[in-house]
Amino acid sequence: MNKKIKIYLYLILGFAFLWSCSDVADIDDYKEFVKGGEINYTEKVDSLKAFSGRNRIKIQGIVDADPKIKSFRVYWNSMKDSVVVPVTRTTGVDTLEVIINDISENIYNFEVRTFDGLGNTSIPQYTTGEVYGERYQSSLYNRPVIGNELIGSNLTVNYANMDRTTGVLGTEMEYTSVNSSELQEIFVPIDSTQAQIEDYTSGSEYRYRTVFLPEPTSIDTFYTEYKSFIPEAKLTDPPYFVNATYPFEKLESGDRWGTPAGWIHNEAALSHSGYGALDGDIFDLESGWNEPDLLNAKVYQTFVLPAGTYVYSIDIKELNYEGADNNLDKGYFTVAEGATLPDVDDVETSTATLASERINKSNGLQRDLIFTLDETTQVSIGVQTTNNQGAGRYLKINSFSLDKFTQAPYLKNASKPYQLASSGSRWGTPEYWIHNDAAMSHNDNGSQGAYDGKSKTWDLESGWEQPNIVNGKVYQTVFLDAGTYDYQIELFATNYSGTRSDTDQAYFIVAKGSTLPDVADVETSDQSIVYDRVDSDKGNSISMTFTLTEPTRVSIGAETTNKDGVGLYLQVNSFKLIKQ
Repeated sequence: MNKKIKIYLYLILGFAFLWSCSDVADIDDYKEFVKGGEINYTEKVDSLKAFSGRNRIKIQGIVDADPKIKSFRVYWNSMKDSVVVPVTRTTGVDTLEVIINDISENIYNFEVRTFDGLGNTSIPQYTTGEVYGERYQSSLYNRPVIGNELIGSNLTVNYANMDRTTGVLGTEMEYTSVNSSELQEIFVPIDSTQAQIEDYTSGSEYRYRTVFLPEPTSIDTFYTEYKSFIPEAKLTDPPYFVNATYPFEKLESGDRWGTPAGWIHNEAALSHSGYGALDGDIFDLESGWNEPDLLNAKVYQTFVLPAGTYVYSIDIKELNYEGADNNLDKGYFTVAEGATLPDVDDVETSTATLASERINKSNGLQRDLIFTLDETTQVSIGVQTTNNQGAGRYLKINSFSLDKFTQAPYLKNASKPYQLASSGSRWGTPEYWIHNDAAMSHNDNGSQGAYDGKSKTWDLESGWEQPNIVNGKVYQTVFLDAGTYDYQIELFATNYSGTRSDTDQAYFIVAKGSTLPDVADVETSDQSIVYDRVDSDKGNSISMTFTLTEPTRVSIGAETTNKDGVGLYLQVNSFKLIKQ
């Protein structure tokens, strides 16, 4: 026989022998496996998921077909650990879940099987989940704060960005409200880089912590430790009050009554169905005429002011408060130290009160309260009333203002070299000086006025192909204590002829109030305190003396009219105001 054929024959016989042995073994195994009857499998868990937590994890899945399921079992740590959970089946889809507590921080593979009452089990299902703990907690940090800005009761907190993969959600803040003195909580989401609080109690601390969720489906939230901070109040810049003049801007309003923006209100002031202190567009604390009484209503703003003497001024449109004349009402204009006003009943005795005046129609429509601060101080300034007698009362106010008494040298940027707010190729505009539109007559890189770059002087100049100046006013406004003052001007040059000619009009002037009278009215206006008509024959040194018998807001400067097209200039080296 061919040698190759013999080899093939042996191989075939060998495979046949192995096959027969295998068949015998499989038959024996099968008989052993099915001994006692056919195997019954319970329904496997579907949609198996793991939800991470802090030293715990939730395992969840569903079953919907097998009514015989009595329990399910979760294995982990290579089946060394497990938990059995009873199941009460319904006729529909049932959710199977268990929270495994007290489990170490790690990543785990979980095996889940269902069981019936006879111990029959399902095909295993698998899922992986992560447990978080102290290791993850120690990696968390508070969201960095870039800066705090506190102006009055308005606090702005600016935050840095953070790595979103850490699971950061945002920051929780707790602070004390100036309106209620109660602790308030806000949440700043990670998408926001700024928190703005309008009722912060200056001088108090806020605390904050950052919130994390390791995974979007985690069952536990992680927090950093609270960190506390006391923001330093920023000095309030002039004009100090915001939204302090008619028409007042509304924060919110109803059909008639409203609430002014920028003001702090206690709940008692919001007596008109949750609104208060505005009647239409005018500031008004009103009660009676079927409106609720006002009981200790406070409306105010809070400032941080440097040392100095100040005047709080109120311009009243109309009122019918009678004050101490009959005690049907009790209202005050008040300045108080701190982040709020004292209660109405305590205004006259409180150590916080720096200045106050009981509101009475007999006192007149212009009220001024003067107070002095020896150091940088937080103050609250506003109005407060109680009218619990049912009498109809109204207090309509046109405007509020706060001015600091001006200290020597009184006038800013008042001598060469003048600082410029803006400039062109030749003409400019000196900083700190108030200009009406007529004074901004030089169209040189925008409107410019009151500075000549050629002579480098303060200059009201017209003609020589420059526009005429008609009623041009340039001045500064200061608040002066009672006393005698000298207003001194050192001219560089002028060709105004003043009293020798009617072709031009120019004045150096001191006037009451926050502006100057018109040029044509200077010599007759009750506003004018002292003035001097500019005339080149008078020389280059001008001096005017005036006396104030009480603290007064005055405007000081110069004004000109040249409507005939003649070339005229008024060039000034320096202005001075000196108290004798």
